[in-house]
Amino acid sequence: MTLSVTHVFSAGASIVASEMNANFNDIEAYINTSPGVLIKTGGTVSGAVTMSGGITVSGDATFDTSTLKVDSTNNKVGFMTATPHTFPPTPANRSPYNTNSGGGGTGTDRSTRAEYRIVNTGSVYVDGDIIGWTEYDDNAGSWRTQGTGAGEYEPGSGTRINTQWINVRGNADISGELRVQTRYDYARIYMGNDYSSNEDYIEWKDNLPGTSLPGFQFVHNDNAHLTISESGSVGSEVLDLRAANGWPTLSSTTTAGITTTGSNQLGKVSSSSRYKEEIADLDVATAKAKVAALRPRTFKWNETVATASGMDYATQGDETGLIAEEVASAAADWVSYNDDDTPETWRHQSVLSAVVAVVQDLESRVGALE
Repeated sequence: MTLSVTHVFSAGASIVASEMNANFNDIEAYINTSPGVLIKTGGTVSGAVTMSGGITVSGDATFDTSTLKVDSTNNKVGFMTATPHTFPPTPANRSPYNTNSGGGGTGTDRSTRAEYRIVNTGSVYVDGDIIGWTEYDDNAGSWRTQGTGAGEYEPGSGTRINTQWINVRGNADISGELRVQTRYDYARIYMGNDYSSNEDYIEWKDNLPGTSLPGFQFVHNDNAHLTISESGSVGSEVLDLRAANGWPTLSSTTTAGITTTGSNQLGKVSSSSRYKEEIADLDVATAKAKVAALRPRTFKWNETVATASGMDYATQGDETGLIAEEVASAAADWVSYNDDDTPETWRHQSVLSAVVAVVQDLESRVGALE
C-alpha cells in the first residue's frame, strides 16, 4: 500500500493550513490502517529491524553478503555464498575437502568433502527421506556419467553424514559399498545389544595379536575367538586361520582330519621334500627301543568328545590306539603338546615311520636266516 495525500504543494506556493491539516489526516489514516510496510527505493537500514508479521520481497535478497542469498531471477537460494549454483553443481563448484566436515585423509575415493552448511546444537526431526547426491540418478533410473561437468559424477563426491553415533531402528539397505573408516589401526562392526561389556563384533586390525599380521578377528563377549589373515611373501600368500582358545577335540573316527600348530594355527600336512631339510635315515636301534615301549590300548571316547564328533556316546564301540601321555613317556618327540606342555596327540607319522623301519630291519634279518 502506497502513501498518498490529498493536497500536493509546489515550491514557492503558499501553505494553506486547512490543506496541511488534511494531509496530516491522510498520513495518520495510513499509519493506523496500513500493514505497516514502508516503501522506499534504495538506501540502507542500519541496526536491528523487528517484524511481527511477514516480509515479502519481490526482487533479490542478500543477507550479510554471503550468508544467505535469494536469487529471484533463477529461483535459487544460496547458503554461505553470494552466487547460488544450480543443482546438481559441477565438482568445481562444490566445496573443497575440509577437515571440519569429517576425518580421514584425502584421496580419489573420498576427496570431495563439504564444509558445514547447517549447524544445529539440538535435534533434527525428519519425518521423511533425506535425499543426497549420489552416483545413481533416481529420476532417470540410471547411473550418472563419470566426469567433471554438471550432473556428472566425480569419484569421491556424494552425500556424507559425519556423526559420532547412528541408531537405526529398522533395516539399513546399502546398494553400494559399506566403508568403515577410522583414525585407529582397527575398525569394528558391532552386533547384538550389549554395550561397554560382553560385546560381540568383527574387527579389522593392522596387527593381530599373536601374529602381528593384518586381518580380521571375531570377538564374542569381549574375547577374541578366531583370526583370519594371510601370511607368506608377496605373491605366495597363504591363509592364516587361528583359534585363540584352540579347536574342539574330535574322535579319530570322524571323516575330516585337520592339524594345528602350537599356536592353534590351522594348516595341512605335507610329506614333500620341497618343505624339508637335513633329510637322513632313521636310527633303527632308537626306533626299536621307542616302539617296544609303546602300549597299544583299547578305549572309548568321553561324552564331550563323542557328542562333538556326532557319535552316540552310549552305544559307541571300542577303539584301538595309543595314549598321548604314555607315548610321551616312551618317546617325547613323538607327541604334540598344548601351550601348557600337556600332551595333546601322538604324532602318527613319527610312529608309523619308526614301525616301518623296525619291520624293514626284521625282514632283513629273517631274509638273512633263510
